[in-house]
Amino acid sequence: MSNPSPTPAPAPAEHSLLKKSGPDDTLLAMYGKVEKRLAGQLKGHLINVIGCELALELASSDKAKFTDWLGAQETDSVYLQYQFGISEPPIWVRISRPFLTACVDCFFGGRYDGESCATGPLNRSELRMIERLGGAVEASLSASWSTICETAIRYSGFVHDKDDVEMQLENDDILAAAARIEISGHGLEAIELVQSVDGLASIDPQQSSPLTRENDIVDPDWQRSLKDSFDQVYMPVRSVLARPTMDLSQLSRLAVGDILPVAPTDNVPLIVGDRVFAHGSIGEQNGGVAFKIKHFL
Repeated sequence: MSNPSPTPAPAPAEHSLLKKSGPDDTLLAMYGKVEKRLAGQLKGHLINVIGCELALELASSDKAKFTDWLGAQETDSVYLQYQFGISEPPIWVRISRPFLTACVDCFFGGRYDGESCATGPLNRSELRMIERLGGAVEASLSASWSTICETAIRYSGFVHDKDDVEMQLENDDILAAAARIEISGHGLEAIELVQSVDGLASIDPQQSSPLTRENDIVDPDWQRSLKDSFDQVYMPVRSVLARPTMDLSQLSRLAVGDILPVAPTDNVPLIVGDRVFAHGSIGEQNGGVAFKIKHFL
């Protein structure tokens, strides 16, 4: 009796960083477009902040494990945190302490000598510069992502101790891109941007891109349900026959039984909510006052 052939092992699931069915290359190509624009955006916003010319070179992202990347951070740095759309894992941006010192020096009208670097607790000037850099990086990230999808990116603060850098990840993979900056003639390993794979997987640019939204197919059942719901909404409707004006002396003399004259008009507004919806005239129908619509606005 022949032995049954072994059951073949299931093929590993194809990993996608955008959609469960898509290839990794789709994400890398998409994120590559963001990085290409990010270099120019960072340069422009940093120059505006520190008031000093600089050259910036942003390397392509390297894939790494978050725990390995964090464990390798040995130089004094500050870590800026950004909320990336609906993604729970944040974007982290590492700013080296020497670059922070250079920014402070240039901001106050000096030049960076290529050697000095503040140490110990952050001083007041550095704290203020961190907030300025936080805003500059936020603007750069937002502008760079805007060509791919409409995703809000918000600066949410910083930490100085690398042990306070946290990411709650199912997948420990990250993309890390380092930026080298030349300022006052001195080159610095200045900035490193860390984007989690989990964070990218939660963003579907094909659904939120303004270029493709017009091609989306509307679910007819949802459309009918929405129409039925709107049909049940009650709105306040009123008309204003006249708007007489009186001075305070006239108002003070009003008494029960007084008659206020109203000029006849055939252009009475019909108001829905707080907006004029139509114009018409006041008349009579079946013994009651009625409103006849003449035209809609």
